[in-house]
Amino acid sequence: MKNRLTRRDFVIQAAITGASFSSLPAILAACGTGTATPSSKPSKLVVAAVQGNEDGPLKKVVGNYKSQTGIEVQVVEFPYADLFTKLVTTFQANDSSFDLCMMDDPWMPKFGTMGALQPLDSNFGFTRDSDIPTVVYDVGTWPPPHGPVPPSEQGKSPHLYGITIVGNVEMFMYRSDKSAAPASWDEVLSNAAKYNAASFYGYVIRGKATNPVSSDSLPILWSFGGNIFDDTWKVQLDSSDSITAVDFLTRKLKKYAEPGPENTDAADRSRLMAIGQAYQSTVWPGEITGIVEDPSVSQVKGKVAYIPIPQGPSGKGLGMMGNWLLGIPKGSKNGAAAADFIKWMLKTDNMRNYVAQGGIPIRNSILNDASLASANPYFKALAASFAAVPNWRPRTDQWGAVETSYGTAMNAAVAGQLTPQAAMQKAASEIRTVMKNAGYPS
Repeated sequence: MKNRLTRRDFVIQAAITGASFSSLPAILAACGTGTATPSSKPSKLVVAAVQGNEDGPLKKVVGNYKSQTGIEVQVVEFPYADLFTKLVTTFQANDSSFDLCMMDDPWMPKFGTMGALQPLDSNFGFTRDSDIPTVVYDVGTWPPPHGPVPPSEQGKSPHLYGITIVGNVEMFMYRSDKSAAPASWDEVLSNAAKYNAASFYGYVIRGKATNPVSSDSLPILWSFGGNIFDDTWKVQLDSSDSITAVDFLTRKLKKYAEPGPENTDAADRSRLMAIGQAYQSTVWPGEITGIVEDPSVSQVKGKVAYIPIPQGPSGKGLGMMGNWLLGIPKGSKNGAAAADFIKWMLKTDNMRNYVAQGGIPIRNSILNDASLASANPYFKALAASFAAVPNWRPRTDQWGAVETSYGTAMNAAVAGQLTPQAAMQKAASEIRTVMKNAGYPS
């Protein structure tokens, strides 16, 4: 969907390179904290940002900040994997090149463990706003305030290190001109069978290897009561609930899926929906604004509706977070001014302007504003998805290696190369080895 390296291109690189930076906290300590700020405000703040739909709206609003404060905000863009590498290098050197950085939320465990960011709460007075979902603050907090905590981080005081500016949560889309919303995955399967026809697929599987199929399948896994880890880091992929979930996706739903789902990515999925050849699938907000609801692309505008992830046998429907956060590198000499910019971005009027430029907001008052619903038909579903408390990917700096194993095995199951049970047993065995070698419980 974007002409750049994506999350899926990056996970293997992260798995390989992650160990190279294990000594970074010591390096950062030797270099000093870098939290000093000048007595006068800077003339410019520099943001390291991801290139693509995620930073597009940001680039469109920074001019307003300059007009109001006199401070220029320069957005320096990098492709997805290049941004991660650049940030790690910057943190390693305690470099002051960037005053702010955009971060994919699965990067928080790496950066938090490194001690690479300035705490927004204790250093700059950030407090939680009741109009912003609690989980938005939680995903930017390190160590994580709930769920399993990496062994090396246990006992550390949690602090807020990142604030979401792209409120991505994975949701569900379906053709509302054909049926009511499915309340459960059983209804998803029933509708897939009912509406499947020649050149019209009852369900689209985003099954491409590693990150794509991982992202597509995890909400189903969680909603069926499965998981990658339990709260003590014990691997759960080969549990009966996990295998049942994988069987549901790769055997039952696959009967009504598009040809070659093991090669399908997000852009392919959204294109099938947009050209009227698909009934339902999971979806990210960027796909909605960029393809499904884009009048220059879509043939079904106004015929697709958006809801939170349907309920599974667990009694819950659990979406997945894909938030992009803003943080302040420890090396920045302009921490106070950088914090002021983040606070400016969070103000309601400024966030409304951000939405007008295509931004994905996090304020409930904006997501539930009826006057914005027509132009942003997924806002109500996104608000409900936040309220349902979506899951985040496991908060471990080993996530790159974990996702590579899980996403490779899932792809093999989608392709029919491995049975659901064999695929999950393979992934579970590999992940146990990775985690044991990294000092986690085996």
